[in-house]
Amino acid sequence: MGAATHDRETRVHRNPRRSAALRIGIGLAAAAMATTAWLPGAAAASGGWQVVFQAHYGTPALFNGLFKVAASGKANAWAVGGTDLSGSTPGAPLAEHWTGTSWQATTLPSGLTGTLISVSTPAPDDAWAVSQLTGYALHWDGTSWSVAKTWPEHGLPTQITDVAAFSPSNVWVFGGPGAYPGVGTWHLRGGTWHRVTGLAKGVTFVSTLSRSDMWAIGADNVSPEDILLHYNGTTWQQLSSPVLAGLQFSRILALSDTDVWVLGAPGGGPKEQLLHFDGTQWSSVPITVPQSVQLVSIASDGGGGLWFSGFGSSAQWAVHRSATGTWSGTRLAAGSTVYDLALIPGTKSLWGAGSLTAPPGADAAIWGHGPAA
Repeated sequence: MGAATHDRETRVHRNPRRSAALRIGIGLAAAAMATTAWLPGAAAASGGWQVVFQAHYGTPALFNGLFKVAASGKANAWAVGGTDLSGSTPGAPLAEHWTGTSWQATTLPSGLTGTLISVSTPAPDDAWAVSQLTGYALHWDGTSWSVAKTWPEHGLPTQITDVAAFSPSNVWVFGGPGAYPGVGTWHLRGGTWHRVTGLAKGVTFVSTLSRSDMWAIGADNVSPEDILLHYNGTTWQQLSSPVLAGLQFSRILALSDTDVWVLGAPGGGPKEQLLHFDGTQWSSVPITVPQSVQLVSIASDGGGGLWFSGFGSSAQWAVHRSATGTWSGTRLAAGSTVYDLALIPGTKSLWGAGSLTAPPGADAAIWGHGPAA
């Protein structure tokens, strides 16, 4: 894959707004870590966000980064990304593994190019990762990575956007449409991959509660990422509410069937909204952060609240909303860019994945928050 192809990959990762944040984030010149409360009298968010892993692959000018992090427990987590987000080289995929004591680089199959955009790990001996525009899914069996499936290009590149794995024989790969056509939705059942049609074909991102309970961002025939869906183990159904009309969605987090959170904005623009489903109805939840801060990821804090990664005009933030609705933020160290957050199951600790500026390029980096990280 040539440099031009890699540049296309960088521009369309996740969603267009997040791609813009990437270009801004890599050049951040933030102040040293500080904590700020954004509501009068509000308790400030807990500090403790620290870089726990930092590595550089390739020549110093390459912009390394990790886009997604997932954990199945205290002793197993994966963070994936690529060696060059700038588009100056084809780049190679990266997969870092947490074994319970340290983060370690793993060897991927030779000859792969591009960036890994998502990862899912239901168990220490089972992880799945997908590339963004280079058409492959990888499987970790507890010992090594292998190529599990490939999608050939036909003219324009086709994008993959997410993966959800429940076992080595039950895996979903999603490729909703965006700046480029998607590969569609594929389901590995037993030993066979099946292409799923209907509403499911436009799914971009998912949040899973079980193999028969998934919540997703999808697409209709009007715009990408403009509908919400639920999978009940048999069928995909579109969710409707006046509150959802006219929005394009960027992130979804299902904590239960009566506690679902979504980030969206009218037409995918900058006026971000936080939406909540309580099992009966959808409502809009006020976002009390500075207008210049854009929320780009969402994770549970393990105690009824939420953590977000926030891009600001001059800093990167870890943004917290408590269970009682109090907003606060921790400004991260200069040069930080955090793309994704994940709760470590059974704890109140989190991992964050992203990059740190390291002139003339950037390093792949992982953040930890809480004692389990």
